Amino acid sequence: MNKKQLLYSSIILSALVSCKKDTLVEVVDVPATPIVAIEQKGGKPSDLKAVEGAFELYVLPFDYKALEPNIDAATMELHYSKHLLPNVNALNKAVVGTKYEVMDLETILRNLNFSDTDIRNYAGAVYNHNFYFESIAPKTGGQPEGDLLEAIERDFGSYDEFIRQFADVSVKLNGSGWIWLLSDKYGRLRIITAPNNDSPQMKGLGITGIPLLCLDMWEHAYYLKFQSKKREYANTFFSVVNWDKIEGRYGAFSKLSAPVAAPASAVTTQSIETIPAPAEKPAPEEDKEKDEFN
Repeated sequence: MNKKQLLYSSIILSALVSCKKDTLVEVVDVPATPIVAIEQKGGKPSDLKAVEGAFELYVLPFDYKALEPNIDAATMELHYSKHLLPNVNALNKAVVGTKYEVMDLETILRNLNFSDTDIRNYAGAVYNHNFYFESIAPKTGGQPEGDLLEAIERDFGSYDEFIRQFADVSVKLNGSGWIWLLSDKYGRLRIITAPNNDSPQMKGLGITGIPLLCLDMWEHAYYLKFQSKKREYANTFFSVVNWDKIEGRYGAFSKLSAPVAAPASAVTTQSIETIPAPAEKPAPEEDKEKDEFN
């Protein structure tokens, strides 16, 4: 290579380096482990049973494909068979010989000793997933009615603004966790986040309120269909929300007269930091096969 060729090569190399420095790199949310669709064998949710123990698997009242095109069948089967079921089985094993063995799920959460990290993780996962699956159904969506819609419009400004704020909180959640809509004893609504498998029902978390609705923001709940498009996932979720169920929860308790005070924000990103949450862990092993779908 002569001097002229060397000079040209140096100029070109410098230009490439300069261009690289100015290149904008899009940062996307990539799962820590691969989210891979399981082989679908035409089974039904009713085919699955938990191991014998204190807790039974929540019976999904519709087929895996019933929520399409909003939630695909592969995601539903993965979510139900590879996440809820293994957590029910793990909880049944973990409570044996403990004070929790004779308690129902809500009583466990309200009386939880946070040193019992496995119980915290498995009981929270089962309670949260049950609540999530109970909140969705085929041929639903739309808007709520009656007192709940009035409360949403009062506390968020409008139904559309509620959806926007709920999606905003979902997108901003750092790591895996859950988005919750809660009501206080006066019927006032707010949105909170909970990391990992923590639940608002857990004693000592500094959260008060009655759970009405939750959205699973673990990657297994959305990554197959939506990849890193969290906002699209959160918005689509409201196409399958069973508002009759949510209205029933809101109407199930008597509301006290609210004290006169300055209005508080209906949105909080409180991440339940009073008690440190355990490190994220994959779903428990099932049939001696490690579940990769974290």
